[in-house]
Amino acid sequence: MNTEALKIWKTTVPDTWIDYNAHMTEGYYGVAFAEASDELLLHLGFDADYREASGTFYTVEAQIRFLEEVKEGSQIYTETLLTGFDSKRIHLHHGLFLDNQSSPVATQEAVLLHVTKINGTPGVSEIRDPVAKNVKELFDLQSTIPRPSYLGNGIRQI
Repeated sequence: MNTEALKIWKTTVPDTWIDYNAHMTEGYYGVAFAEASDELLLHLGFDADYREASGTFYTVEAQIRFLEEVKEGSQIYTETLLTGFDSKRIHLHHGLFLDNQSSPVATQEAVLLHVTKINGTPGVSEIRDPVAKNVKELFDLQSTIPRPSYLGNGIRQI
């Protein structure tokens, strides 16, 4: 594990992610962040065996900030911070970056909820090891990284 933001997801923006304004459409920012969240979960030990034995995660809240345009063919990657957790939830932050820029082009803050199905009905459940252990370890390692000032602010009212 690492004392820096995790850089575990990257891609090249395909033409199918581009809208009529010639930049990445907002839905594909969500796709990028969802893929980055999946990579984080895999990094934490959330594999097929875990899902079968212990449950899964649902994203129950997310907010995206769109900061700059992203064009077709751009190389993009995320930096991920685990900003909080409890026995049933993970709070995370992704920054989306272009390969040649030091400031994010978008950010996402999200809360993931651990869920287990009982008789086919999903219900909230506790995160189990090895994921629980790895979440705590990553959080402790990243605890000295400054958190963005906008975390937890929500959408501004007009």
